[in-house]
Amino acid sequence: MQQYWDISVLCVEDEKILRTIYSRLLKDHFRVLTFAENGMEGYEQYKKLKPDLVITDIKMPLLNGLDMVRKIKRIDPEARIVIMSAYGESHYFIRAIENGVKSFLLKPIDEDKLFGVIGDQAKEILLRRSMLEEERKRKQAEESLKRNEAILQSVSDAAELLLREGYNEKTVKNMLAKLGKATAVSRVYIFENYKHNDIILTSQTFEWVAEGVSSQVNNPDLQNFPIEHGPFARWSGVLSKRKLLYGHIKDFPNEERELLSQQAIVSIMVVPVFVQNNWFGFMGFDDCVNERTWTAVEANTIAAAANILGAAIQRSITEMELLQLNAELENRVIERTKDLEAEIVERQYVEDMLRDSEEKYRLIFENANDGILLTNQGRIQFINPKTYELTGYYPKNVIGKFFTDFIHPDYRELVLNNHHKRLNGENVPESYDIQIIDIKGNNKWVELKSNLIKWDDSPSVLTFMTDIHLRKMAEEQLMQLNQNLEERVKEELLKREKQQQLILQKSRLESLGELSAGIAHEINQPLGGISLSLDNILYERNNNTLTDQYLTQKFELMFQDITRIRKIIQHVREFSRDDPRQLQAVNVSKVINNTLSFVNRLYIDHNIDLEIAIDNQHQLVMADAFRLEQVMLNLLSNAKYAVETKAKSAPGDYKKKISVRSGFLKNMIYIDVSDNGTGIKNAILNNIFDPFFTTKKAQEGTGLGLSISYGIIKDMQGEIIAESVENEFTKIRILLPEK
Repeated sequence: MQQYWDISVLCVEDEKILRTIYSRLLKDHFRVLTFAENGMEGYEQYKKLKPDLVITDIKMPLLNGLDMVRKIKRIDPEARIVIMSAYGESHYFIRAIENGVKSFLLKPIDEDKLFGVIGDQAKEILLRRSMLEEERKRKQAEESLKRNEAILQSVSDAAELLLREGYNEKTVKNMLAKLGKATAVSRVYIFENYKHNDIILTSQTFEWVAEGVSSQVNNPDLQNFPIEHGPFARWSGVLSKRKLLYGHIKDFPNEERELLSQQAIVSIMVVPVFVQNNWFGFMGFDDCVNERTWTAVEANTIAAAANILGAAIQRSITEMELLQLNAELENRVIERTKDLEAEIVERQYVEDMLRDSEEKYRLIFENANDGILLTNQGRIQFINPKTYELTGYYPKNVIGKFFTDFIHPDYRELVLNNHHKRLNGENVPESYDIQIIDIKGNNKWVELKSNLIKWDDSPSVLTFMTDIHLRKMAEEQLMQLNQNLEERVKEELLKREKQQQLILQKSRLESLGELSAGIAHEINQPLGGISLSLDNILYERNNNTLTDQYLTQKFELMFQDITRIRKIIQHVREFSRDDPRQLQAVNVSKVINNTLSFVNRLYIDHNIDLEIAIDNQHQLVMADAFRLEQVMLNLLSNAKYAVETKAKSAPGDYKKKISVRSGFLKNMIYIDVSDNGTGIKNAILNNIFDPFFTTKKAQEGTGLGLSISYGIIKDMQGEIIAESVENEFTKIRILLPEK
């Protein structure tokens, strides 16, 4: 089966016949295959094409293969290169390895070996590409999640603000500012529609702009223009149908793009605002910096904000009308009272005034924005026109029937209980939300407000119904969005926890691998004792001087050595175990000694002076002993690396020194690990505990050791602090609360 790899390959070969052979062998196996005739052309091709893999000969004109590799590695240290050569001398391969070459092939090239090497490199390239893509998607998902959460919070805050303070200039500007900052756009605004000579005109009334963005609220082109005709006729057709309009300005029709570009808009979202099923206007979100792609969740959330705004406007309109009606009623009552007092003797005039007042009450009743109905003994006596708009029932369909017949079954018991309590003079809620069933069988949300009155000398109930269906739908949408967001956050936290456990286990095993020499030395000592005891027993037996007492003595010594080996192995097993452990009282001195038993032989072999100073008065802390050992191993490993690195360039009298000290300071036990190595630059000292931050080469470390150590000490309610002077010393201090 022919293998194919989705990678790009640059083959550098100066012999034409070999290039022809390689082309025939490789042309159908890669996404892109490019050839170069010499090292200089290969280097230029690499700069231009940035291939995933380079396969190159060594001896070539103009620039040989190794020099080309060195030049490529200068501009791209991560470049993957395979060397082909007919020369088997070791110095070629040593130079190639020093320059980061991944693999080697000897000419003449065996086809199976060639494809084997390429296959290995291709798998690593594709794996790294896949990991980078997954990381990019993860970061993109996190950013989207944070942005959606911020938008949801701003919508929730806006809803609370509008419900608490009503629809006015201050609250609207505050709302636009919250939405603008949460969505990270350049400009948020509101346009209001109105009719003039049967033509719908629209004007921008409110606006929020980000810092450095030009305001358009006073732009004369955005005031009093017909939206159903001209450049924005398409907008009218979309928005009036409750649909959203968004996209990149470059994709909009020419006549729209010309006007929008004058406002420096790059991408836009426009959401219609409806007030009681009437198209009130729209909210706009401009991005003047990026070509933004709006997600469905963001669009739905912003649409919910528009619905909340429409409900707030309707409520404000209703409140203003009621206030105006109340003011008018109060004025008329005052006027009527004055007239009655002035003309008490004129009965006919009083009767006329009463009839006039009744007529006005009837007008108010028939034109109210809330549904009004009167019930007597549970039966409906009359309804106003607004009740018909809400339910679809004509008066003839409901008068004389029980009002509970039109209540949703889930709320009938609640309404009946409140009705009976009200008739009995008990306290009941001033208002509450229920669902009714309209003439089409649809469920509709309303707010009930009822008052006990006298009607024909009989206790009756006057009820006001406010349409809150749109508001309830918006609340349900917000609840669903919040629930989805919480589930996604839980999933992401679980993934991060698993990743952290894997990183901890990997770091622990890497520490054991690095210190394997010290562990081997600790085991070899008792093994040597056992071997010596057996030799002595054999010697005594051969000389016929072996006694039971001597044999028992030697067996006791061997059993002691076996017990020592068992404890070492058990300690290593527990150290590398990934089981969760509870914090418990831990002896700091024991942890330090256990850790030093791992590294002591390693330090002796590398001529490192190890200074130990342990405070024997303050010993106990609440910790996980094995994780604390892991931190100590990491710090001692870093210290060893620092002194070894400095020794390479230091004068001949330089002595490698590492010290471990413990002590007590302000209710805290500290452990200091110090070295006289390379030190740390002051500019990066604050970054050393960041994940993946390292000053080592790629093959020498991942940058996770100090980050993991930081997390472990934080879990133990402790602190870890770094102090360093470049080329002089480094001291890492662990602080843990004393038990």
